[in-house]
Amino acid sequence: MRALFSLYDISFAVGFASDLHLMGWEIICTKETYSVLKEAKIPATSIEAFTGISENYNIPPTLHPKIEHALTRNDPASRIDLVFDIPYPLTVGSDIGGLTLLALAIKGGKISVLTNADMVEIVKELKEKGIIGDKLREALISKTNVFIAQYYIQMLQQTENRGHGFLGTPALKLSGGENAYQIPCQLFNFPENKDPLALSRFKQLSGVEPCFTNLADLDNISHTLCIASEAFNKKFKHTPYLALAAKHGNACGFGADWESPEVALTKALLGNPTAIWGGEFVCNFPIQEDLAKLLYESDIRNQVLGSKYWMLDVVVAPSISSESVTILSQRKERKLFSNEALANPKLFDSAWSIRPVRGGFLRQRPANYILDFEKIELSGSNFSEKIFGSLILAWAVSWSSNLGGNEISFVKDLQLIGSGGGPATIIAANNALARIRETGHSAKSSIFAADAFFPFTDVPEILMQAGCNYGLVPEGGKHEQAVRQHFQNHSISMCYIPEQYRGFCRH
Repeated sequence: MRALFSLYDISFAVGFASDLHLMGWEIICTKETYSVLKEAKIPATSIEAFTGISENYNIPPTLHPKIEHALTRNDPASRIDLVFDIPYPLTVGSDIGGLTLLALAIKGGKISVLTNADMVEIVKELKEKGIIGDKLREALISKTNVFIAQYYIQMLQQTENRGHGFLGTPALKLSGGENAYQIPCQLFNFPENKDPLALSRFKQLSGVEPCFTNLADLDNISHTLCIASEAFNKKFKHTPYLALAAKHGNACGFGADWESPEVALTKALLGNPTAIWGGEFVCNFPIQEDLAKLLYESDIRNQVLGSKYWMLDVVVAPSISSESVTILSQRKERKLFSNEALANPKLFDSAWSIRPVRGGFLRQRPANYILDFEKIELSGSNFSEKIFGSLILAWAVSWSSNLGGNEISFVKDLQLIGSGGGPATIIAANNALARIRETGHSAKSSIFAADAFFPFTDVPEILMQAGCNYGLVPEGGKHEQAVRQHFQNHSISMCYIPEQYRGFCRH
């Protein structure tokens, strides 16, 4: 049996070669690995000796026709049975030779190995069974094919307007789709995914297998939490306790408090108690037993809605204590997730946002704008810490929600009290105010944030009559000066963000 070593990382080459040699394998290797094995006194054959060619043709010696013959034919005199190739990353160059070796190994039905971890499994199976079983062999082939495809996709992505692609590997089988007929469905991972808040990195602590909707909503509410958390960090250098209660991934309650997680949690749950029935909850603080009891049932909810149980379907936090898991798991359908990265949630610096469409996909830069009050025009006065915090909450909700477009959110004393959208800004404003009235809140002395500019003074008039004192809106529109003057005439202090940061982020 012969193994070909062609390694960018030679840290473990000696150990692996020694193991294979003791089991009767011949080791063929490229120049760097050969030097290391020779120094370690492990018998090996250089690739030049194997091919019989010592001339430098300015191409990798692994691309010699004799190597292709050895990998794709079963000639006992020259056959190579295993390729251990760790390609170098694209930051170093394009390792076409390494990818070709791996592809030829698969073509010839040989064993392809591209990581040290997989080589550990190879050695273990050889020692225990004397052969590489079909299960491991097929897993390595699948992994190698994915790696090769992803490598070329990454090369393609370096040429911005020449093409694009993405490839996922199965991470989790889901119990159901968005609707009952949309099965099978799965969660896929991007290879080499390093995002700490990737859905596959959330640990499920309790509950039945999640469905497509659960994970889609979890992704949305995590994004909203990140937008708010990063804006707080940018403005105040630290973040308050944040709690968000949602339905269908849209925030219905969002609370913040600088001193008490219990206060933040209560604000979130009481923002719109009716809307969050069967919804989702996420926070940036651990859930201990006292908080779990509040998430499970509430006397206030019982007084308002005639039932004390919140019936939240998904609860997510940096950590959830074992006592809390027991309390919250009394509802068996409830899914509990933890992810330590939620303690300081950050947006991931992805290059593109992709949306599948018929016949292809849409590509654009991701919606990762963070409020920066140093670069926002302030009109008016008395912008206190609480006002800035409320503006952050309102903007995070408007920017990341999908309520029909033109979203407007209202926050009062660091608590979301209403949010709405619609095909026109005036419809969105009226929808949000209707939610406020329905839940018994008052818009008087509240602040608002809109993710679209106001084309006329009709919405500013509605906001003034509702009692808003502060607001945030993107610049733009033919009648912008009239809109600004209207706010000024009615003593509503305003923040104007650059026009390019309009919302509509979840079309």
